[in-house]
Amino acid sequence: MRFVTIVQSSAFVPVWLRILLLMAAGAKVWGAGIYSGCHFGGRDIRMGLGTFVNREVLFDGTAPITIGKQVAVGHRVQFITSTHEIGPASGRGARVIDRPIVIGDGCWIGAGAIILPGVTVGEGCVIGAGTVITRDCEPNGLYAGSPARRLRDLDSESSVR
Repeated sequence: MRFVTIVQSSAFVPVWLRILLLMAAGAKVWGAGIYSGCHFGGRDIRMGLGTFVNREVLFDGTAPITIGKQVAVGHRVQFITSTHEIGPASGRGARVIDRPIVIGDGCWIGAGAIILPGVTVGEGCVIGAGTVITRDCEPNGLYAGSPARRLRDLDSESSVR
């Protein structure tokens, strides 16, 4: 996967070839648009049809990452699937813990957001730029801040304004 990550992240690789390279390495990303500079740390990554991933997004990938259909992922978003247990004073970063991330259909993840291990973002959510998601987000909400909090409910109807 490391070689594929290096090659596919190049700005000289067209989107269609990037998708084919990632799929050959085991990622399930058919029908997604993934731009240059993205880092894939594992194979267990799934993206739904019509999902768009902007530049320099980090997919930690030590645990599964599932992104639904029609999701928009902004520049430099980080999907972090691993953390550590807190150890003794001699080494606080103890045993590694891997937890999956799930992003529901229709979400918009703003630039620079950080999604931490074990989080599920419900369908139709908007995650503000720079937001740190530390726990699950209920569907159809606008979340922002560090740590994230729900600022308001969003219409669950599928209309464009």
